[in-house]
Amino acid sequence: MLQDAPFRALLAAPKELKIASPTMLPELLRVEGVTVRFGGITALDGVSFSVKAGHIVGLIGPNGAGKTTLFNCLSRLYAFNEGSILFEGAPVVDTRPHGIASLGIGRTFQNLALFRTMTVRQNILLGGHSRTHTGFFENALRLPRVRREELALEAHADQLVELLGLGPVADTRVMDLPFGTQKRVELARALASQPKLLLLDEPAGGLNHEEVGALMELLREVRARLKLTMLLVEHHMNMVMRVSDRVVALDFGRVIADGTPAEVQTNAEVIRAYLGTAD
Repeated sequence: MLQDAPFRALLAAPKELKIASPTMLPELLRVEGVTVRFGGITALDGVSFSVKAGHIVGLIGPNGAGKTTLFNCLSRLYAFNEGSILFEGAPVVDTRPHGIASLGIGRTFQNLALFRTMTVRQNILLGGHSRTHTGFFENALRLPRVRREELALEAHADQLVELLGLGPVADTRVMDLPFGTQKRVELARALASQPKLLLLDEPAGGLNHEEVGALMELLREVRARLKLTMLLVEHHMNMVMRVSDRVVALDFGRVIADGTPAEVQTNAEVIRAYLGTAD
């Protein structure tokens, strides 16, 4: 469980992340006028927002608002009909899905996509595959460069095992672990690709109250230790508002609010989208 001893020790004295003024931070991601249509249905309608380096940005909205569609555009699983997506100032439209990790974008999924019969460590090592550069013949001949890459991957995997409190279960098959621990394994696997931007698709889904609290602390710790930027889709509003630097709200494929958590919480359009009334 998330509350096991190593994990509790990790969070005992969390570091404070000192973030520069928002006006000083470089822009890592820009989504500009992105529109996606499926036949006669418009899933995203001119969506625009940006993500500053070092920020955690929450992406919220009712079911069907277009959050996962946007994530799939960022991952290049979906094509968009109009608009642009810039990562570090360069368009991602020509990047194929298998090249997104090498670009510096990692992702977790709403439904766990782990290799259940493999161990925790093996799953994490697979996540680092995009950072290897040796080819078929080098691996077939077991040239020295191959072993150097393997040692680097193993060292990085060990660091992630320690960071996420997975040491006691590192050699356990994923299928034998509780759901909360599997969530951490998926996070570790995404981090193994050494992303600059981490897309988190409902990381708190299925977790209990105590686990959600621990997850918030973990995300702050991961950001501080790895200098990550995060874009977070989550229905757990308390978590989003407490962990995010900025929040973007979608409804029917459009941006209805973009600001600080306090600003978005009191936005009339956001209240109407969730409750049906602004009163």
